[in-house]
Amino acid sequence: MNQASTEDRLAIRELVESFAHEAMRTNPDTWGATWADSDQCSWKLVSFPEPVIGKTAIVEKFAQVMAYVDFLSMISVPSDLVIDGDQATGKAYCREWVAAKNGAHKHLVGCYHDQYVKQNNRWRFLTRRYEILGQSQTEA
Repeated sequence: MNQASTEDRLAIRELVESFAHEAMRTNPDTWGATWADSDQCSWKLVSFPEPVIGKTAIVEKFAQVMAYVDFLSMISVPSDLVIDGDQATGKAYCREWVAAKNGAHKHLVGCYHDQYVKQNNRWRFLTRRYEILGQSQTEA
């Protein structure tokens, strides 16, 4: 473990938890507030052919994805944090249960590979790349 401040480590943990909380609320604006104000932001899910680049595009993509979701539960735990000044990297292991509006259900266990940046004294996501570690699905 590096010697980053406990305050920074806690703030990144709270960022990861806020991402999950706001995803469950399916509100693009509050979920989008977890991202850095940057055209360099990148979000990559397995279902995306290419990463979504830029905060505005990421928030728009989130709204499109969530239009199909009836309910989402996400629990996320940060790990492997390496903090260097106003930049950091880490992982966030996730467990998700997604209920689609068409009646299908999906259970996922995955890992986000993250880059964080501190802007205006607050940690935000710069990049998130999701790796699925296991999943099961029930069709509608």
